Amino acid sequence: MRITKLAALAAASSLALIAGGTAALAQQEIRFAFEMFEGDNPEFNAATAFKEYVENKTNGELTVRLFPGNQMGSVRETTEMVQQGTLQLTLPSDGAFAGFYAPIQAWSMPYLFPSAPVAWKVMDGEFGQWMLDDIQEQTGMRALAFSQNGFRSFMNNERLIVSPDDLQGMRIRTMESPVYMTMVEALGASATPIAGSEAVMALQQGVVDGLESPPPVHLSGGAADVADYMTLNEHVFGLHILVANDDWFTSLSPDHQKVITDAAQLFAHVENVEKTAGDWEAIRVIAEERGVEVHISTAEEKAAFRDAVYEPVRNFIVEQVGEDILTRMENAVAEAEAEAELYGAETAAE
Repeated sequence: MRITKLAALAAASSLALIAGGTAALAQQEIRFAFEMFEGDNPEFNAATAFKEYVENKTNGELTVRLFPGNQMGSVRETTEMVQQGTLQLTLPSDGAFAGFYAPIQAWSMPYLFPSAPVAWKVMDGEFGQWMLDDIQEQTGMRALAFSQNGFRSFMNNERLIVSPDDLQGMRIRTMESPVYMTMVEALGASATPIAGSEAVMALQQGVVDGLESPPPVHLSGGAADVADYMTLNEHVFGLHILVANDDWFTSLSPDHQKVITDAAQLFAHVENVEKTAGDWEAIRVIAEERGVEVHISTAEEKAAFRDAVYEPVRNFIVEQVGEDILTRMENAVAEAEAEAELYGAETAAE
């Protein structure tokens, strides 16, 4: 009898080990690397929402491990890792992604989007879905969603920028991007490409007179501590692309694929809203707590900037992506604007 009991206990233990091993195999870790640091910021908050959604909806069968702050390498490096299959997810910006997919530059047309909600409609609409599919076809990576990376605006130490003439002769730090450099040159300023890590020091030392970034970057990066003037002119809409390794994604069950695609939409919505709200909070802090003189451009003032830069930059982007893609995007923006105006008119009538 004793031998039988021992055998039963041994069998039970073996079954427990087997069951535990099976559970361990069933649980899969998803590694998600991105540039922004850990903390209360739109990217990290959106990534946390993605993680919690996936883990809750799959009852822990899928877990998400976040690697913020470039822990796994630069944006280009993590994008290459996703493409090669050594990483599941990453979040490149449009500028960084242009080296993998040139048509993404169409989103960098200055003054293309009159507002964030119009940009969201384009991202979620037919054109946005076409480009997500085209990214997969052209790069082999599965693009899950577009999200907002913030409108870019000018900050400087020379004078308050109200019209394009105010930029004449200024040296403006830009990213090493021909699109941004072409735009700045069209405004009569001198484009000075400098690494982001050196931009604030260049402004402080007078190497450049100004720079351009979204307001939260001006604030968190330190530019607001050394600059005297800022203009919220919102010249370029920055984009994020949530990309996944396609072999990994297609290896998931259909139910898990649906969870991932839904979580990607949640990610985009969280970042979109927090980026927009964050711009205005950053402006308040820049003005009230940093003492920077802030000018918020009117629609008429933005139109003057648009007139100065649109055609020169458009000609450059057409050379990079082709007339067809850019025209399709401009038509998508016009349709989104018309839809927003129609909705606004119907709401007012009610």
